[in-house]
Parts: sequence; C-alpha cells; structure tokens
Amino acid sequence: MIDINKTFVTSDHHFREWVRYGDFLCENTRAQEEEHIALWNGVVGKDDLVLHVGDFCDGRIADLDAICKRLNGRIVLIKGNHDQIDDAIYRMAFDDVVERMHIEELKLLLIHDPESATLRPGERMIYGHFHRNLPEPPKTTRNSICVCAKWHGWKSITLAEALRQMDAAAE
Repeated sequence: MIDINKTFVTSDHHFREWVRYGDFLCENTRAQEEEHIALWNGVVGKDDLVLHVGDFCDGRIADLDAICKRLNGRIVLIKGNHDQIDDAIYRMAFDDVVERMHIEELKLLLIHDPESATLRPGERMIYGHFHRNLPEPPKTTRNSICVCAKWHGWKSITLAEALRQMDAAAE
C-alpha cells in the first residue's frame, strides 16, 4: 500500500540540460539547478518515495549519478522522451525505472506523455511533458494533472495533493 502523504510526484527537471544545450536554449542555468535541488530536498525527506514522471536528466551518465546522490528520497523514474540512457544504468541510480506505472488501489496511471496514454475504465492520470513554450500550466481536471516541476514552483507535490487538486477540479 502506498502512503499518499509520503509519496511525491514531479517531472521535467531536465537536470544538467544547461550542460547539454547551453543556457540560451534551455530553462535551467547552473544556479537555477542548485535552487531546484534545494527545493526538492526542502520538501522530500530521505525515506520518502518520489515518482518522477520523466525527463529527469539531460546530461551524461556521470551527471545522472551526481544529481541522484544529492537528492532526498527513493526515486522511481517513469521514463520520458529525454530519458534515453540504458535502463541498466538507470537502475543503478534509481530504485526502479518503468515506462508507465499503474497504481491499482488508486486507479491511477503515471505516464510522461499523456498523448500516449490509454486509461483503464475509471482510471485517472498524472503526467508531465507539457512545460516548454506554454504561458500557463495545462488545466487540471478531475481525471488528470500535469506535475511538471515548472508549474509547481520547482517543488515535488505529494500524491495526496495531486489527488486533492484533481478532486477539487471535479467540483
């Protein structure tokens, strides 16, 4: 059974993107990345679970390990379109790596790109992917929420909060 108050959801940090693309083409700078790490560790405890819904790190394999060692929590990577390192390498850095995750007891699908999702009857969705060139976040509905870090002040939110926001959108 998953503890929704000790499980966090987030996506699209693109750690080390500034190394790969240069500051002029990306959302992060080295200073912003340091701030994002501090914000992560400010809400996520050492024993908490983080379900990262894709596009974790755009750097090299060494960058992946260096970032993971600095972050609190046990991290499961739900792969995004920028997560292109071999799964065997990801499994050395993360607690698990999957393409998508169903949490049966919550009737919930976690997937990076919602356009590739097929929901089961009664299932809701937590997704990432939509953050670049958007003036505001995608609308939260009773059935879905975008957890891109950019739209949540670069902080992970609890699974309980994500569910609460979807429930509030249904009212």
